[in-house]
Amino acid sequence: PEAACSWEVLDEGRRYLFHLRDDLCWSDGTRLTAHDFEHAWKRVLHPGTGSPTAGLLYDVKGARAFHQGETADPDGVGVRALDPLTLQVDLEQPSSYFLYLLSYSAAYPVPRHRVEAAGTGWAETGRIVSNGPFCLEDWGPEHGLTLARNPAYRGRFNGNVERVELVTLPDMSARLAAYEGDRLDALSMLDPSPERDSARQRHAGEYISAPLLAITYAGFVVDRPPFDDLRLRQAFALAVDREHFADVFLQGYHFPASGGFIPPGMPGHSSGIALPCDPGRARLLLEEAGYPAGRGLPPLRLWADRGKETTCAYLAAQWREKLGVEVPWETAEYGDFLARMERDPPAMFLGTWGADYPDPDDFLRVCDAIRWSRWQDETYGWLIEGARQVADQRERMEMYQQADRTLVQNAVLMPLTYWRMHLLVKPWVKKLPTSPIQRWFWKDVLME
Repeated sequence: PEAACSWEVLDEGRRYLFHLRDDLCWSDGTRLTAHDFEHAWKRVLHPGTGSPTAGLLYDVKGARAFHQGETADPDGVGVRALDPLTLQVDLEQPSSYFLYLLSYSAAYPVPRHRVEAAGTGWAETGRIVSNGPFCLEDWGPEHGLTLARNPAYRGRFNGNVERVELVTLPDMSARLAAYEGDRLDALSMLDPSPERDSARQRHAGEYISAPLLAITYAGFVVDRPPFDDLRLRQAFALAVDREHFADVFLQGYHFPASGGFIPPGMPGHSSGIALPCDPGRARLLLEEAGYPAGRGLPPLRLWADRGKETTCAYLAAQWREKLGVEVPWETAEYGDFLARMERDPPAMFLGTWGADYPDPDDFLRVCDAIRWSRWQDETYGWLIEGARQVADQRERMEMYQQADRTLVQNAVLMPLTYWRMHLLVKPWVKKLPTSPIQRWFWKDVLME
């Protein structure tokens, strides 16, 4: 709605016509047109760009084939500027979440005139032009990032902030010192640290917490032994006490994931469907699978990216205590973690997923963990593909809930915790909007 004044859904959901506002412009004063959107989407999909989010545009007709190099003709991609103010998008099939998807960065326009003139250097400090409420003034890994209000922005400003400084500080101790010295107006405390709990208590009147559409989970690769056996997967899931992990081990900073893979707050969430902590049944299933007290199990290893060491240690302790199974764990830098998961995923892995767009499709189809698990289920696939095309929201949410229950009961992925954001905000910040999917609304911040 910030870029389009209206849109039409045609051909039973296979075609969208977007009518852009006539007052849009880039921060250098150049008019923003539908051609910028067309150029941006085809640039994301071009194999040479190497965009990590190109797959999110695969609903567009011809997008997958172009991105995967099956065709070299960008004109085969179903996005076209009919004139400066009209963008036509054709889809491979009706996709009921498509409008939500357009709020994700893969669908943002880029300034075609700057990209064509400056090439890869168009986004450097001092050269970048943008169309949002703020412009990039300065940034560097050693000091942070500075944004200045964009006078060319035609959207609605509900706040009074002219400038935003995002400061780089080495650790939570330094960040707390800056906050307590009034050098910060707000401080995110999303990452765990020893200082977080005492800071929350010292500044109880300035502490804010709210849900995020994100989840931590453990997963199993099911196309080979030993986790091709449903009983073994269920045994490992039933041995974990999520409530103790979230409420005691994590001190209540996350919610225990007692529901499905779709987090609370997102349409389609189902509460209470997770496999409960039941050590007795876990040991029985382990024995039925042929591994009494873990004897005979092949060597297992839990694989995760850096920062998840405490969660790995907790899971290993639970499986040792409840099942008698030793599971060593290993972490790696995120890039190395992803490379291993794409190339040859180990039998067990730990991951997180945050919403790209507010629809269950992003968790139950797009999420990397579904692919990493190598799980194939005809009913699950039918439900997910069917829900993509159903227009009736009640019907499609029922299909997603059924699919979510199938995923969890089959113990392919084991939800552990649902995330929360944690902030300290100074009293003079009178308004700081947040949402479970977009954390910062700088243009709507009101300061006294």
